[in-house]
Amino acid sequence: MSTNPESVSLRIDPDVLTIGDLEDFEDVVGAPIYEVLSPRPVIGPDGKKILDEKGRPELETKIPTKALKALIWITQRAEKPGFSLEDARNVRVSALELVGAEDGPGNDVEQSA
Repeated sequence: MSTNPESVSLRIDPDVLTIGDLEDFEDVVGAPIYEVLSPRPVIGPDGKKILDEKGRPELETKIPTKALKALIWITQRAEKPGFSLEDARNVRVSALELVGAEDGPGNDVEQSA
């Protein structure tokens, strides 16, 4: 399959993902999924953790491009048999929609890059 869909909804739903999907993700990325997707403290220019109004560390998740490609692949292949890693590589950034697992179609969650 070599088509580039107009829009790709990236929904990470633990009720749909299998252990095999997680294993495939880790094979592509070379790291455990929990390490890649774990939030980490935001570090300010002074090298210190940035705290929120309650004194807790601000957290962020930075997803490497290789991990993003693997996430697109494992989520899309369930809906589109034959969807390959190469197809995932060809998804345009502007066509990617990040949605929460609990969100249904049309309930897109805006994410800032």
